[in-house]
Amino acid sequence: MKIDCSIALDILSMANLFILLFGLRGRERSDRAGRTYFQIILLVLAFLSLDVAYLALYGRPWARAAIAAVKSAYFVVNAAIVWTWARFVLHTLFPGAAGGHSALYTALFAADAAIVLVNCVCGWMFSISEEGTIVIGYVAMWVFTLFNYLSTAAVMLLLYKNRNWVKRETLLPFLLFPVLPLCAELVQIAVRSVSLICTYALSTLMLYQVSQGSLIYTDALTGLGNRRLLDEYLGRWFDGAGSGKVCGVMIDLDGLKDINDTRGHLCGDQMLVRMAEVIRRSERKGMVATRYGGDEFVVVWRDGEERIGDLLRRLEQARTALNGQSSGEGGQLSFSTGSLCCERGGLNVADFLRRLDGEMYRVKNAKKQGVSPSAADPPCPQ
Repeated sequence: MKIDCSIALDILSMANLFILLFGLRGRERSDRAGRTYFQIILLVLAFLSLDVAYLALYGRPWARAAIAAVKSAYFVVNAAIVWTWARFVLHTLFPGAAGGHSALYTALFAADAAIVLVNCVCGWMFSISEEGTIVIGYVAMWVFTLFNYLSTAAVMLLLYKNRNWVKRETLLPFLLFPVLPLCAELVQIAVRSVSLICTYALSTLMLYQVSQGSLIYTDALTGLGNRRLLDEYLGRWFDGAGSGKVCGVMIDLDGLKDINDTRGHLCGDQMLVRMAEVIRRSERKGMVATRYGGDEFVVVWRDGEERIGDLLRRLEQARTALNGQSSGEGGQLSFSTGSLCCERGGLNVADFLRRLDGEMYRVKNAKKQGVSPSAADPPCPQ
């Protein structure tokens, strides 16, 4: 009865994921993060299918070889889900991050896959009894589980280091994705008759809510907010009751047109991604960082959460650090900034952005003429 119930839960979970796939119909595969999420869905479907096959064959002595093969694939796919989730977090929240993180996740997945392959020869992780049931080698199984979730620990550490800019409503579902399956796996190690694999489907659907909620507000190339997100925040701030200031910095990537013309648009895209990474390293909690359009970016916030001078200083520090890490493709990153801080009363979004744009071009033109513009926060024009 327990097995029949577990199979029913797995099939129900698979049906929900197939409905999700039908609803997507390729719409989320246009960027790297979307493609990685699509891979998560496929892996979870494969995982559930393998669990159904295992439960259907369980306790049948004539199917010992098939049970061993299914269970081996099951554990490899299990590790692949965690590996792909870690890469999904990286591609979604840190698209400009260095490849070192991805290499770490891949190495941990490879270690788990190697454990399963070695088990096929020596049976130290699990074996199939004469009765067609699974016999667990608890030490090896715990080693596998430890390797499997070292990727999770690495991702959590990365998120903790960047907690100042990762929004809580985005952070929690990313962190919770592996927690439910991990709890289920720990229960299953102790009580083999219990199957809670359907928790992966629940986690995948929970992650989908985040991806869909942020999709319409996210720039596909850089992972920053888009113009729609900027307009909504500014509209809320300027239309709201009460006094206070709205501050912003507009950032223009220098020389992007020349890079596109001489080195190609792919190289230009890489420069935009690097610029977005500089902004990520510089922004703080309460700020809204967006790609305004083309080669321009805008960071806005309400007065009292940060000072313009501090942000400009961090932008320059991040630019210097990233240029030092760069392999040189696309050249050194350079940008111009304009800043503005205005009282909310009597201004609308269009006026604020127009004046901010004017400040940026004032600084950009001064740079071209070899003149150093004032570093002081410019007053809002009356």
